[in-house]
Amino acid sequence: MDHLELGLYAMPFLLAAVLALLFGNGLVNLLARRSARQPVSGDAPATHQAKQGTPTMGGLLIIGTAAVAAVGHGLLAPPEGGGRRLLLAAVVGTLILAGFIGLMDDLGKARKKENKAGLSERMKLAMQVLVAAGFLLILGATEQAGVTTVLTFGSHQVDLGIWYYPLGLLYICAFGNAANFTDGLDGLLAGVTCIAALTLAATVSTLFSIVGIFYGAVAGACAGFLWFNAHPARVFMGDTGSLALGMGLAAAALAAKQEILLLAVGAVYLLEIGSMMLQRYVFKWRRVRRGIEYAKANRVFRRAPLHHHFEELGWPETRVVTRFWILGLLAAALGLFLAPQLSPVRYLGMGMMP
Repeated sequence: MDHLELGLYAMPFLLAAVLALLFGNGLVNLLARRSARQPVSGDAPATHQAKQGTPTMGGLLIIGTAAVAAVGHGLLAPPEGGGRRLLLAAVVGTLILAGFIGLMDDLGKARKKENKAGLSERMKLAMQVLVAAGFLLILGATEQAGVTTVLTFGSHQVDLGIWYYPLGLLYICAFGNAANFTDGLDGLLAGVTCIAALTLAATVSTLFSIVGIFYGAVAGACAGFLWFNAHPARVFMGDTGSLALGMGLAAAALAAKQEILLLAVGAVYLLEIGSMMLQRYVFKWRRVRRGIEYAKANRVFRRAPLHHHFEELGWPETRVVTRFWILGLLAAALGLFLAPQLSPVRYLGMGMMP
């Protein structure tokens, strides 16, 4: 990899970050003027009432700057075989469409000034499934026989065959919702995603430069957005940003054959959604076995998702966010350690390498 190629991978990050910094203030002011404000959830800690009325839908800044940087530099990337430019378009399309789902949800909440007034859970999930299915159709159309449906770990390879696609559907939707649960404190999701996306850009770029460009653009967009989202936040990304980031990262992992790597690098997302699932299903089980009062008095966490549990323990918001960033860095280090074992070696000689 020469210096020109290294610059090509760095530029999407810089371009997206600079664009976010340039246009962020204007977008924040526009959202405030249009009363696109975040109603605080009744499930959040009492300290969050001070955040009532903060502009939301800031995810538009992330989506716009990441898409421009990724597509612009994707056109300049070295040509790759196997329909990689088509897959980049599909990944960016997934980012945009997932953001549109979140935007509709955020608009409903803002208009009715009620946190639960957006899209229903079933409607939101159904739309996520449609977006994920559309991406997987394109992935299947560009399939390299014996490669796309294969998972690699060291010298071991497992071909999931047709089952790869329903599992991919679950994978994309799960990461979308995991990112959504992670977005609960000022700067938390933007910081964690910046770390994860930069790590993925560094590892994926050596295999599939055009997907690495997407990750770099997402990292830069999150870094620029963090300028406005750091505590005390001037703007929230809303579901517009969180669904886009989660589903976009997952789609890119499928395109680059780094599905397992994202599970390692994105450990914070998994902790957050795991805490929600554990809290919900243990509560239901205890309610059936011991009654509603026992279930309420014996929750697994004081409040879920996990970051709210630490707030309830008395940790300041900035301490929780900083320590979750540290967890994100540890997960990134784990990903870098595992990356050589997760390289899809069967791509060698198939026109899939840069």
